[in-house]
Amino acid sequence: MSETVLMIQRCNACGEAVFPARYRCPRCGAADSASEAAAGGAVEESTVVRHRVGAQGGGDVYLASVRAEAGPVVIARSDTALREGEAVALVIDTDMRVWARKR
Repeated sequence: MSETVLMIQRCNACGEAVFPARYRCPRCGAADSASEAAAGGAVEESTVVRHRVGAQGGGDVYLASVRAEAGPVVIARSDTALREGEAVALVIDTDMRVWARKR
């Protein structure tokens, strides 16, 4: 599976970091922003989805709210359960899913 580092958007006017990208900054309304890498962060909360409507046999899905080092909170999938405060790397796979990988 090929993966790339997660990119977030930072407003050039006020410095607000957001994910996913937006046309205008939610803090100041400016339309001038730049992309920057959000390579890692810390888990704030996590959960597991055991039953999904319409799912065909798939297993558990682990999800985590990760506070990226760059600022914004990102919802990411994981291969295993993650603990609060655990350091993770943030990557995007070829299907454009955000993953939290244990460091």
